[in-house]
Amino acid sequence: MKNQNSIYFALVIILTTSLACNIGGTAPATPVASQEAVDIDGPPGPETIDAANPALYTVLNAPAYKIETTIKYTGVDTNGGAKEETHFTAVETQTQPQITQHHLFEGDALNMEKVIIGDQLYTLIKGFPCTTSHVSSVQGQNLLDSTLKSMPNLRGNFTEQARRVESGVEVNGFVTDKYELSNEHIVVETGKLIPTFVCVARKGGFITRFEQQEQSKISGTGFDPKQFIDITRISNYIPVEDGSLEIAIPVECNK
Repeated sequence: MKNQNSIYFALVIILTTSLACNIGGTAPATPVASQEAVDIDGPPGPETIDAANPALYTVLNAPAYKIETTIKYTGVDTNGGAKEETHFTAVETQTQPQITQHHLFEGDALNMEKVIIGDQLYTLIKGFPCTTSHVSSVQGQNLLDSTLKSMPNLRGNFTEQARRVESGVEVNGFVTDKYELSNEHIVVETGKLIPTFVCVARKGGFITRFEQQEQSKISGTGFDPKQFIDITRISNYIPVEDGSLEIAIPVECNK
């Protein structure tokens, strides 16, 4: 598997270059009294789960949902000084009666907002005027396709059973069981994965949080490409069962 984190840095570079040419954070996991958890959401999940089970990835079944991802990079810059970056992305999706989406990307080098309503795509990058295009274009369709997903696609990367390490942990409003994924079957180009976990909601049986820590070398980002940096990624999937998300055109685009 290619290093996922380099994609985020590449996104910053690509978006900034193309322009020249062209919410919520992560709540801490809170232990829930075991008896209370059983009463509300049933007994603990199995001792092990199959991370390739498609039932864990249920985003398309929700009338509306939010996916929020925070990636933190910590290391040294090319001059040997301490360097830290945090990238936050959020996608809100309403699937009925038509697909509407709100994308937010916040990073040290780029702040961007995109809204999809019908076939209209509104793009707002900080410091630049709003631009509009069509979802039916290649760029718009790729954006839509890439976000009609939930947690990072672990299938094919984690093929063995994941072991339960915590029970009755409240995450994103759900009582969950936390599973640790072995890294035996993952190939990282320039580093190594350390711990990787998923939190599975007892009610619904879907992954509501993905946590991953990694050490890697990344070039072209201001970090010293010869030194390993620590990378922490947390993704949260939050279904909105009543489909009540409100997605509107950015005010700047209405002008």
